[in-house]
Amino acid sequence: MPEPTRPAPERLLIVSRQAGRDGEEPRYLLVRWPDWPHPALLSIAPPEANDTLEDAVASLLGARLHVAPHGPVRLGSDRLPVRMPQPRYGAMTTGWLRPAAVEVTGEPEADALLDGYEALTLEEALAALPTDLERAVFREGVALL
Repeated sequence: MPEPTRPAPERLLIVSRQAGRDGEEPRYLLVRWPDWPHPALLSIAPPEANDTLEDAVASLLGARLHVAPHGPVRLGSDRLPVRMPQPRYGAMTTGWLRPAAVEVTGEPEADALLDGYEALTLEEALAALPTDLERAVFREGVALL
């Protein structure tokens, strides 16, 4: 009997952009986790069942950074391969990353699970992300905005 096909895991990296103030350039919100030295993009699994992408992203941004989407969430069409766990099956496999980009409003405030957040210009955010893969997903997300 053939082994059932497992769906490849996928994560959406959230590229959240806050409008610049008084002529400043826009800022991209990256978070700091207690166990990770680099600023990072928030991520979620693609919504399932009755959830919508807009609701999932709004919930994540509201809970982690206390900001709200301002406009639609734009989902990137390209998926980039990455090694990631498949928790339901206890294995490592090839998974996929792609951006979900959104403009946000509100004054960011990190929740208790985060060490903080950074509001960075495009160049600062590109320099802060530690891997080429993250920078590639981030660039695609920026292009969606």
